[in-house]
Amino acid sequence: ELLEEFWRLMKEEEKKEILDLGCGDGWISLKAAAEGFKVTGIDASETAITEAKREARKLGLEKRARFEVGDALNLPFRANTFEGIIDRGLFHHILPENRKRYLENIDRVLKAKGLVNLSVFSKLNPLGIGQRFKRKETERLFENYEVVKFKEDQFPVLAPAHLMHFILRKK
Repeated sequence: ELLEEFWRLMKEEEKKEILDLGCGDGWISLKAAAEGFKVTGIDASETAITEAKREARKLGLEKRARFEVGDALNLPFRANTFEGIIDRGLFHHILPENRKRYLENIDRVLKAKGLVNLSVFSKLNPLGIGQRFKRKETERLFENYEVVKFKEDQFPVLAPAHLMHFILRKK
């Protein structure tokens, strides 16, 4: 995973505002808030957002981490709001016909030179739901971004799940 490297680059470049797409129960958003970032987590699940808010209050991070039910295809934020975006498992669930809209949304809300921490299923992934990608295909889809770091790994579920992790910089 490149999450620690993402935090390091964000701090080094004095970037503070992060959007966590598909944040689920907020564990990554809360980790970012604990690292000192101001984070907005969105997820389509009301249950997950309720849990994330509860956990933020419990940890005393509600001033640094806010959560709302939302849709990555219709981001309600103004242009150039965020300096970093985290997508750790949402993009591979975006249908091919919606990818352009997804990319337009993140392009709009991410500031110039902003960073994206992206994790997607690799074509090597034998199981699971969602799309699978080759590295070059992912880089082509994210053509408005340069690859800062790349790592491929696997983790055991029922069978090894192959993931590709990117840190991308908006051109």
